[in-house]
Amino acid sequence: MDYFYERFGGRVRRARIACGMNQQALGEAVGLNRTSISNIEKGRQRVALHMLYEFAAALRVEPEALLPTPGDQPDILDAVPEDARSWAQDVLANAEEEDRG
Repeated sequence: MDYFYERFGGRVRRARIACGMNQQALGEAVGLNRTSISNIEKGRQRVALHMLYEFAAALRVEPEALLPTPGDQPDILDAVPEDARSWAQDVLANAEEEDRG
């Protein structure tokens, strides 16, 4: 069960970063404090089912985008310190663009 919440939290974190939103802003949008958002993103805090829709609306994604799928692999960025993740995501995005182009 912990695996599910860790993957859910990782998906919330990636969607939040993609929106350019910090944890405080997301917390305000869904009615939680920043500490709860941090714990959710780390898989330490479970989320009531109805909150899935609150998160999806705040992050402008479909609810399904936040749900882990069987075989979901850990995000390589989980090992990167939080203050460096944005930079690492930019590097990976640029590499993907170069591969396509």
